[in-house]
Amino acid sequence: MDAQPRRRLGGALLLAVLPIVAACGALAVVHFSGVRSGALPARAVPGVATTPGSGACVDVAGARMVWSDVNARLQALVLHPDVGRIAGVAQGAAATQMQQYLQQRLIDQHLTERELERLDDLSIVEAGCGSGPLTVRVTETLVQDDYIDAGGSVDHTDPGVGSASHVLESYVRSGDVWKVITISSLDQTPNPGTTV
Repeated sequence: MDAQPRRRLGGALLLAVLPIVAACGALAVVHFSGVRSGALPARAVPGVATTPGSGACVDVAGARMVWSDVNARLQALVLHPDVGRIAGVAQGAAATQMQQYLQQRLIDQHLTERELERLDDLSIVEAGCGSGPLTVRVTETLVQDDYIDAGGSVDHTDPGVGSASHVLESYVRSGDVWKVITISSLDQTPNPGTTV
């Protein structure tokens, strides 16, 4: 997303989520090694079952897996925008923000988004114990964020490429997968290139 809220959930989605919250939200998708087609089952995170009992919390390694999986699915969503697929990766406020971002910034503009973020740091704020949310504080760097036109050419690139952002993200277990529910920028002045 060009200088718009976007930096963490596929880039464009992060800004779409945060802009609704702060008129320039941020959601970006992070992609480490290719787009993943399937979601990481909630029970696949070590120490966490689909419906864990009390004390079954997510550790840092598990939180990185959740973050990577959700971001790969978000990245795939902005690369092939389809509002009908949002429910597979987000719910609540994040889903609403993503729907607006996809429709207004990508679909209505006849664009797709190729975004790549690097996870620089992740710490756990809430460990997702029991049925509670997993909340993480993330530092990430936007490595690539191209907006592609219908002909397959780069229409424009987000000017935020190369900059770091600090984001607070929350996820919940939904059936067999993790979904993002909130994304908030922790930067005092959200990067306009940061996305949902």
